[in-house]
Amino acid sequence: MVKREFSYLRKGGQFYPLIDIELTGPKGTLVVKALVDSGASLSIFRPEIANYLAIPVKKGQGLYFQGIKGRILGYLHRVPVRVNQERFDCNVAFSPELKVSFNLLGRNNFFLPFLITFNERNKKVIVEKNITT
Repeated sequence: MVKREFSYLRKGGQFYPLIDIELTGPKGTLVVKALVDSGASLSIFRPEIANYLAIPVKKGQGLYFQGIKGRILGYLHRVPVRVNQERFDCNVAFSPELKVSFNLLGRNNFFLPFLITFNERNKKVIVEKNITT
C-alpha cells in the first residue's frame, strides 16, 4: 500500500480526520467514512452499517464503553475491512446507543497495520502500511 492522504472533512465549523473504509458482511460490502480517533480504544460504528451488511448486532459480545457523553452498550464483532488495498479483520462494536454522527476507528486493532499521521496544519490524515507488522 502506498501512503494515502485523506483530507479532513468540514462539519459545521470544525474539521475532522475522516477516512474511507470498506466493511464486508454476509450481504456484501459497504464503503463508509469513519473518524480516525486516537482517543478511542475500540472502533464503534452505527448499527445501520451492521444492518445493511446483515451482521446480527446483538450476537456479538456485549461491552460497555465510557465516553464523554456517558456509558453506551455495544456489541463486538470481527469484521473484514479494507483501507486502500490493505485487508484485515478489525474489531468493531456496533452500538444502537452511539449518538455521535461519526463512526469511530479506535486504536485496538485498527491502528496496528498502519502508521497514522495527523497533519493538523494542512488538515490531512496520512495512512500508510506499517512494515514492522
